[in-house]
Amino acid sequence: MPSIAKLSFIGLEHVLPPQTAFGMARGIGHRRPGGIVEIETSEGVTGVGEVFGNPFVSREYFRMVEPFFAGKSVYDFDHIEAEIRNRAYHLGVQNQLTACLAGINVALFDAIGRATNTRVCDLIGGCRATRLPVYASTGFFSKDVDRQLEHMLAEVKAHPYVGIKIKIGRGAKDDVLRVKQTREALGDDILLIVDINGNYTVDLALESMRAIEPYNIHWVEEPLPPSDLRGYAELRARAPMPIAAGEAHYAVRDFKQLIDGRCIDIVQPAIPTVGGLTEAKRIAFLAQSSNLRVSPHVWGGALGLAAACHFMASLPTSPHTDNVPYPMLIEYDRSANALRTDLLATPIKLDAGHLILPDGPGLGVTLDRGQVERYRVC
Repeated sequence: MPSIAKLSFIGLEHVLPPQTAFGMARGIGHRRPGGIVEIETSEGVTGVGEVFGNPFVSREYFRMVEPFFAGKSVYDFDHIEAEIRNRAYHLGVQNQLTACLAGINVALFDAIGRATNTRVCDLIGGCRATRLPVYASTGFFSKDVDRQLEHMLAEVKAHPYVGIKIKIGRGAKDDVLRVKQTREALGDDILLIVDINGNYTVDLALESMRAIEPYNIHWVEEPLPPSDLRGYAELRARAPMPIAAGEAHYAVRDFKQLIDGRCIDIVQPAIPTVGGLTEAKRIAFLAQSSNLRVSPHVWGGALGLAAACHFMASLPTSPHTDNVPYPMLIEYDRSANALRTDLLATPIKLDAGHLILPDGPGLGVTLDRGQVERYRVC
């Protein structure tokens, strides 16, 4: 039985010029942090996984959990995670502990897949599709005079994306202006998603949603702060369009409250923050058993994107079967982020608005070690 011979953490950060800072309604920034967990097995096989968030904080959490995994079977993640959670229950789940466990979880699947010549998607449920329709995540608030909304929309227009997501959340009047500009630039056929990043109260969210309703919004993402579950339930009962959330929720227990409370229509687990592929599959099962759609949040680096591709490939089209009204969408970040664009020897291919599932064992991707060292900070 192969065991975990070595674990290591690499902290990464891509720092942009301050004058090019971009972001959301809650604020903007010019740093893209992240990290990588690398695992070497007793058989000499290596696996890698992404860690989301501040690399210096993640490094300390990694040092805490590393001894629990060293020398254990590559198949024992669930049991080791349970032991860590039991001993460190006072730390909760909404932190870099969960992010580190996610990186380890994905790295183990990558290593197991490489050792058995099996794709990760086949390890977690099989392969439903190798071409995965995406929506372009763009339309950020930006300080860069050369990268305003009109520039981002022009980039999207040059590709046949199924959908687009833009940032709103600075008041109903501004929301209407941005949505109207997007529809005028891209037409009525593209699926239009808007993201408030939890910047509204229920009354402000309703005001905005009613104002943008004429523009055929596919869904509104995070209209309220993640902790306002009662507000989400109230808003969903009155909203004129579907509501999505999940990027700021951690672990299946958080999602169970969202789902059981009928707070949202689209469930958005982020693999590097919910705890990895194992937890993301639990969340997807819970969502689909409650007749809700799943669309993973993907905001990070190349390894996170690869893991999301395998996750999506493994999901059945439930709650729909042969006749799917809308495709199951995966988020495709179009912001400036070298941790997404530069870290792989061969980038994940985008073809006609679809990501192509990486071919090969494990995650099917190989790190460019030179680029990893270029962005390494710890």
